Amino acid sequence: MRPIERDLQRFKEIVRGEVKKRAREFLTREEYLGSLDGQVVSIPLPQLELPRLQYGQAEMGQGQDEGEGEGQGMVGTAGRGSLGPGGHVPVAEMDLEEFLELIGEALKLPRLEPKQGGAVEEASPRYTTLSRRGPESLRHARRTLRQALKRAIQSGTYQPADPRLVPERDDYRYRAAEPKPRPQAQAVLVFALDVSGSMEGEQLRLVRILCYWITAWVKKHFPRLSRHYLLHDAEAWEVSEEEFFRLREGGGTRLSSGIKLAQQVLERYPAQVYNRYVYHFTDGDNWQDDTHEALETLKSLLPTLSLYGYAQVRSRYGQGRFIDDLRSSFPSEAALATAELGGREGLPGALKRLLGGGND
Repeated sequence: MRPIERDLQRFKEIVRGEVKKRAREFLTREEYLGSLDGQVVSIPLPQLELPRLQYGQAEMGQGQDEGEGEGQGMVGTAGRGSLGPGGHVPVAEMDLEEFLELIGEALKLPRLEPKQGGAVEEASPRYTTLSRRGPESLRHARRTLRQALKRAIQSGTYQPADPRLVPERDDYRYRAAEPKPRPQAQAVLVFALDVSGSMEGEQLRLVRILCYWITAWVKKHFPRLSRHYLLHDAEAWEVSEEEFFRLREGGGTRLSSGIKLAQQVLERYPAQVYNRYVYHFTDGDNWQDDTHEALETLKSLLPTLSLYGYAQVRSRYGQGRFIDDLRSSFPSEAALATAELGGREGLPGALKRLLGGGND
C-alpha cells in the first residue's frame, strides 16, 4: 500500500470514529436535514490540524493567524488556537448511507426485517450475454476478434503467415444485460401529526428531526419506499411533505381522526405485499370521548402493521395521558413502539424506541 493510500485510510478511520463518538450530537442538528437521495454529509472536525504549505525561505517569528497560541513559530503558520485557514472548522464529507451505518452502530438502532411476503420481483440487470449493437464502452474485444477470424477463414482471406485481423462493423460484439428477477422488499411510511393549538415551536422542530431520521433509516432497509403525510386536529387530511412541516392549524384534538385516515391510506398498500409503518406525533392531549374510538381503531390496525410508532412530545400546557392509555391497552403488542420526548437530548433514545429497539 502506498503511503498516500495508507494516510487516506487512516483519515477515513478518524472521521468514522468522530461520527460514532458524536452520534448523539449529530442526530439533533437540523443542518443535516435534507434530501435522502445521494446526500453528502459534512462532518466538522475541530480537533484536526490541517497542514499548510508555505513557499519561500523559512524565517522565525510570531505566529500571525488568529488563535490563542503566542509562542515562536514559522511566519504565516496558524497559531495553536487557530481552527484552520480563515478560522473555519475543518470538515470531512461522507455519503449519507455510510453516515447512517455509523449512527446505527453507535446508537444500536435495530435492523428492520421485511415481513413475510413483503417483497416484489425487480429486474436486476447482469451483463451475461452478447449483442451486435451497443456502446463502445461495452465492446467485447475477444469475441469481436473471434468473429473477425471466423469471417476471414470463411471468406478465404485469412493468411497464417500474416494473421492480422481488422474487424468490420458486423464483427463487433458487445456485452449486453440480461434481466434477472430478484426479490425486492417494499414499504410504505405514513406520518400523522397533531396540529392542534397545543403543538407549536420547539415541539414541531423535534418532530421534523425525528421524521427525517425515521425516514432515512426505513429507506436504508427498504429502498422501494412510499411516503404519506397527514395532519389532524379534530379532523384529518393528507398533505405534501413540504406542507406537513409548514402548515399550522388550531382547535381541539381527535387522535382517532389521524389514525382512521392512516388506515384509509393503507388500503392502497396490501399488508401481504407491503411493510407498513405508521408514526403518530402529538402531545397526547385528546378529547376524552375520543380515546375509546382511537384505541378501537388501533386494535384492528395494529395486526396489519410492521410498526406503529407513537411519539408524545411534552407541551408547555402539560402532558396528555394517551400514551398511558396505549401502553395499558396493548401491553404486549410487538407492533407498538412508544416514546416520550421532552427536548433534543432525548432524540437519540426516542428514535431507537420508535424504530422498535426498546429502551436504552
